[in-house]
Amino acid sequence: MNHSTEDLLARLKQIFLFRPWPAQDLAALAPRVRFLQKRKDDLLFLQSEPCQWLYVLARGEVQMFVQNEDGREITLHVLHPGALVACAALFLGKAYPASARVISAEAELVAIEGEAFLKMLAERPDLSQKMIAALASRIGELAARLESHTSESAEQRVAEWLLDQPSSLRADGGREIHLKGTKKAAAAELGMTPETFSRSLKKLFDLGAIQVSGKSIWLVDVGVLEEVVGE
Repeated sequence: MNHSTEDLLARLKQIFLFRPWPAQDLAALAPRVRFLQKRKDDLLFLQSEPCQWLYVLARGEVQMFVQNEDGREITLHVLHPGALVACAALFLGKAYPASARVISAEAELVAIEGEAFLKMLAERPDLSQKMIAALASRIGELAARLESHTSESAEQRVAEWLLDQPSSLRADGGREIHLKGTKKAAAAELGMTPETFSRSLKKLFDLGAIQVSGKSIWLVDVGVLEEVVGE
């Protein structure tokens, strides 16, 4: 998609990483930037590919995953708008540690040429400092968000999450969810520890709302789940 220089600079300024950057420096970076439009199931990169781009997710959701020895996919986490996609690989000069796939209907990413970006930072230590400040501020925002989540009922959040998951119809008429990734990945998506996620599932089980068997979760009583969400 083509963007005017003015529009491109305005969109870069919306990304937390570049908010502290002066306009002239954003203008210097602009020729190295692309806006990518992606659709569901599009791959951004594969595990072990050399990292050549810095990706920022502007819209949609991206799944980070690896494949085990028997070829089964394991979800590591799901990225939401504003997230950097496997950026550590670029700064460490390593290959991508996992694969990335779009899982929302559509997604938009900002792609910045990695070599040019690193060269710019090396030549301009002040921009590196601004970027570190932006990252530190971002960490603070995320920590505050997690703290606010802890004041809410974990059972409410898990119940709402279960109701939102794709499910299949069982022979007995019930709904069944099959987790694509690990429970640890599901917990990370909800911003809670795996222990809190497991305790919440146990409490919902005790209420008669669900049954759990491995990666399968049977929604025994959707009404109970809806009551928990509404509490």
